[in-house]
Amino acid sequence: MTSNHSPSARTRSVAKDRPRSRGRPPSLSTHQVVQAALRVTREVGLDNLSMRALARELGVPPMTIYHYAPSREYLHALVVDDILSEIRVPGPDVGTWEDRLRKLHSDARRVFAAHPGVSAHLGDGGSREGARLGDGVLGILGEGGFDAEARVVCFATLFTFMTGQIDLDAMSHFVAQGVSTATLDNVTRSAGFSREELFDLGYDAVMEGLKRKFLRS
Repeated sequence: MTSNHSPSARTRSVAKDRPRSRGRPPSLSTHQVVQAALRVTREVGLDNLSMRALARELGVPPMTIYHYAPSREYLHALVVDDILSEIRVPGPDVGTWEDRLRKLHSDARRVFAAHPGVSAHLGDGGSREGARLGDGVLGILGEGGFDAEARVVCFATLFTFMTGQIDLDAMSHFVAQGVSTATLDNVTRSAGFSREELFDLGYDAVMEGLKRKFLRS
């Protein structure tokens, strides 16, 4: 009588899963490398993500990483693209163009809150996913009635607002005169605003200003 779990099958399975101690390092997929890079980024921030730190996370020699990312800049671009891929451009089923734009920015804020330091790299060139999202924002603004020139100005304004909000979300405190500290929550508590309410108020103010400036009634 034979068994699907014969000793030889188990032996082959264990041999396959056991880390290799000599010879070529275990093969990795680009997905594994990027996921490990994301773990390191969440702990230390993207600016501190290095080939050596990633190699330690994966348990491989640093030179192994260069097979998947030939430079630190390339590695950072892989991480940024993976993070941006989590943000979708809402379709017409979500609602009006304003509903869709608000949803996109709210989702972006949520995603970047989980990845400190990445927002500083949003303006870096060469991001495939960044181009996708940029085209998505411009397309939604076009549906809202903004002409080509106005769309560019609106995009830049919303981009500035968004990165500022992300930085505020990531800011735990700032030091004033080396003695006292103040957090965003402390500053705004007397007004009774939560961070979500502040985001909505700021977004509304920016959008109303852009509509008043560029859209004819």
